[in-house]
Amino acid sequence: MRVLAGDVGGTKTALAIAEVGSRSLRFLRIRRYRSLDWPGLEAMVEHFLEEETARPRAAVFGVPGPVRDGRARLTRLPWTVDVRSVAAPLRPARVNLVNDFVAAAMGIPRLSPRRVALLLPGRPDPAGPIGVIGAGTGLGEAALVHADGGHVVFPSEGGHVDFGPRDEREDRLVAFLRRRHGRASRDRILSGEGLGDLYDFLALERGRPASPALARALAGGDRAAAISRFGLRGRDPVCRAALSLFASIYGSEAANVALQYQATGGVYLAGGIAPKILPALARPIFRESFRGKPPVEDFLAGIPVRVVLDPRLALLGAAFEAYRTAIETTRRRSKTT
Repeated sequence: MRVLAGDVGGTKTALAIAEVGSRSLRFLRIRRYRSLDWPGLEAMVEHFLEEETARPRAAVFGVPGPVRDGRARLTRLPWTVDVRSVAAPLRPARVNLVNDFVAAAMGIPRLSPRRVALLLPGRPDPAGPIGVIGAGTGLGEAALVHADGGHVVFPSEGGHVDFGPRDEREDRLVAFLRRRHGRASRDRILSGEGLGDLYDFLALERGRPASPALARALAGGDRAAAISRFGLRGRDPVCRAALSLFASIYGSEAANVALQYQATGGVYLAGGIAPKILPALARPIFRESFRGKPPVEDFLAGIPVRVVLDPRLALLGAAFEAYRTAIETTRRRSKTT
């Protein structure tokens, strides 16, 4: 069955045509767009479909924000997406919207083992819930549970929960974020913009200006990429410290997800940032933050943590959900005729 899958992000949006069966998936075409270059998802979908002669049977789009009654006001884009408007160029296909991390969680069972890196070993329960968390343009979270021979995803907007500082330095970080943004949420830290804020906070605390090379890199546009590059290569101590603090807070929040959902099946780090800073996450600070939560250290020590290396994760989930939706629609129609 030919379906359309979409992974809408605050920075980039990926659209894909896939050929899907009950146990197989093959992407026929994937195109990535810079999200802010478009007035909305509808125009982007119409442009993408101009190259298609065969219309998809179904479409599912993962969008950053809560979805209610087929409508979502996106948290990192100035768009409001309505399934009825998006469906117009796709008729008679069945179209649905889901949260972007619902789509990501749906993709977890479809991942190739070669596209996952084990960060922390554990003793996973094959039937246990799975936690999914991912830092990118924003912070997404969800949980995947086994049910009726398949899986059910619990959506979450946990990224927008208030950040809980763990020590005096993080108390000062919260005060810094409140002055800058009015509120200190987890999303404000575990995101590309958040990594920039961590650097600014530590540079201010240490009274250390950026070197000329770093200043040029920071002015180039992608501050998170510059901080990551200089930090991983050890070219700047503040960048390295910012990456270390980011990894520490990421480990703590991944453990929060594990505790909230009792994710004995494991925790997966999705999103665009984790694969790019894998060496920083592999340092002891992530493990210590993930497991260092008395009195539940032993419970957390049994939960494996993996990093998703496949950038198509949400597309995988959206494509299989589109296939499932089309099959169920066909079954319901056959029962009424």
